[in-house]
Amino acid sequence: MNKNLLKAGIGLIVGGSLLITSTVLSMAGGPSGYEALKSAVKNSKTIENATLNVSGSVADNDKELIKVKSTFKADEKQHSYSGVISLKSDKSNKAYTLFGNEEQMIFKDDASQVYNKVECNMEAKGKRFHKRINSYEQKQNPQVEKIGEKILDTLVGDLKKKVELKNLDNGEKKISIALDKNEIPSLVNLMLSVKGQNECDKADKMHEILGINIEDYKAPELVSDIKAEKVDAQIVIDKNNIIKELDAEFDITGNDAENKAHNQDLKVKIDVSDINSTKVDSIKLDGKNVKTITREDME
Repeated sequence: MNKNLLKAGIGLIVGGSLLITSTVLSMAGGPSGYEALKSAVKNSKTIENATLNVSGSVADNDKELIKVKSTFKADEKQHSYSGVISLKSDKSNKAYTLFGNEEQMIFKDDASQVYNKVECNMEAKGKRFHKRINSYEQKQNPQVEKIGEKILDTLVGDLKKKVELKNLDNGEKKISIALDKNEIPSLVNLMLSVKGQNECDKADKMHEILGINIEDYKAPELVSDIKAEKVDAQIVIDKNNIIKELDAEFDITGNDAENKAHNQDLKVKIDVSDINSTKVDSIKLDGKNVKTITREDME
């Protein structure tokens, strides 16, 4: 589970969400900007370790409802990670510290003295299976990436003209993407209108383990006339051709179940630092209050 944390973080830098992935990345512009972004995405996958600072917020009708702030240290080679995350809403504030490796994940509510330990090592048979899968993926990835690029290039179309590429004084590059409601592809609005595909069960045991009432961190659900009104993103690529920063904002409008209109503003900011020089934090549980959580509990 933790092996892919760094890659997931880099994925967030590129996308931040399904909406950003399908508009910012897929619709990256001008030939030079488009190729620069694709090259940086590929190069960013070679990072072995890094520190990710991720923050975001959700506002509804100009009222901020949810705020997230986190820092993660991840090491792809050592399959380890550590981090802190805070969740804030107008109803509740929570903060957590976590550590993990291939065999276990440890997390602690900052308001508690209990360290929750989740064993996640697989049985030998499972390891062999995943090893075969990973080997297959490594062989297939180049072909899959080429096909994906061709599809991506086809989707870009005239929106290439909407991207600005600027060379900065320190050897870095900045890609700016701004789309209004008339320029955002209909595919994005179609995806926004699809309901229930990833909806979490409100009685999920994981929420109970974390001590979170999911209702405290929910924005009003939009059920009809859902449209993306604006996408605005700034992506910075460093002198080593690695994505180091994403600052994105997008607006979505729609109606709730009572047909009340909403304008929801989502922001995400991701910074990458200490690339290939990050040291993941560790924790010793000797003498601490430890609670072991089984797979059955997690399910």
